[in-house]
Amino acid sequence: MKILIIQNKRIGDVLLASIIPNNLKKKYPNSVIFFLCYDYAAPVLENNPNIDHIIAVKEKELKQIKNLISTAFYIKDEKFDVIIDPYVKFQSQFLSLFSNAKKRISYQKKTLPLAYTHKIPILEEQDSPFGKAIDDRINLIKCLDGETEIEAAPKLFLTEEEKNEGASILAPLNKNRKTIMFGILGSDASKSLPVSYTAEIINYLIDNYDVNIIFNYIPSQRPSVDKILAEVKTSDKIYPDIFGKSLRDFIKIVYHCDGMIANEGGSIHIAKAFKKATFTIFSPYIVKEFWATFENEPQNQSIHLKDVKPELFAGKSKKELYKQSSSLYHEFTPDYILPQINEFMKKNSF
Repeated sequence: MKILIIQNKRIGDVLLASIIPNNLKKKYPNSVIFFLCYDYAAPVLENNPNIDHIIAVKEKELKQIKNLISTAFYIKDEKFDVIIDPYVKFQSQFLSLFSNAKKRISYQKKTLPLAYTHKIPILEEQDSPFGKAIDDRINLIKCLDGETEIEAAPKLFLTEEEKNEGASILAPLNKNRKTIMFGILGSDASKSLPVSYTAEIINYLIDNYDVNIIFNYIPSQRPSVDKILAEVKTSDKIYPDIFGKSLRDFIKIVYHCDGMIANEGGSIHIAKAFKKATFTIFSPYIVKEFWATFENEPQNQSIHLKDVKPELFAGKSKKELYKQSSSLYHEFTPDYILPQINEFMKKNSF
């Protein structure tokens, strides 16, 4: 059986969708599994023994009709038996429809006519302790395999050489301290705490815990990082120049960290895949019930503005919340966050 999974979205989405090949390969060990995703997210799939081929495409290029058509012909020529689409974008619908695969599985949404042969209902609420984002993907797996026990947790696969490279990057750290990775910025402004709030949280960690603090950012974000660091106390606990210059380098570093505090995003899901202690700060417009995965595990904790100020969310749509992200974030002061971080740090023995 030849299977294609199409997950053309962000890093966290791709990592969570990797539970699909991980489980199908157990049920169908002789299957050949392809995984199509954006090139910037592909590193979370590297070395995964359950994926035979990664099709890494550029996001902007796939949106160009000529590239979409050429990709569709490539997929059709591969003669897949099964297509699984966990996201249902226009591009993935078109690729599914054009593939001629006998079984095309996705969610019960408004789609192109005949794009899918099997449409799985999206759950109204989570029905497991793993989180709704995981539950919905499990339901896609069950369409092909309703009998085998599902392994819900995503995994990352590092070679011994990569583990050693990660240790080398962290060599300057104080070996007598545990290490916290701080997700200093979200993927964009709508998923990032205000600068002064982020600095206040870092200063709290400096004052109260004897830990190494390193940051998650990409080189192009350094000017924004410097604005935050300008408000952070001078301390030998801070190592601003240690960071992953690529997604794969970041993964190597996280493997050696003891925990992560971050705005919700792919970095948190990477840390969870390594069973690291995580504290997630949710953007006001993100649905916590969907993305707060594996909070049944004691090392994981999170906070959302809705937890402390539910009245701000009454009657508002996700679109309205997105437009109001900046003003809502300013309501999400460290006074609400720091007590929860303190609980998290003590519970995980930092």
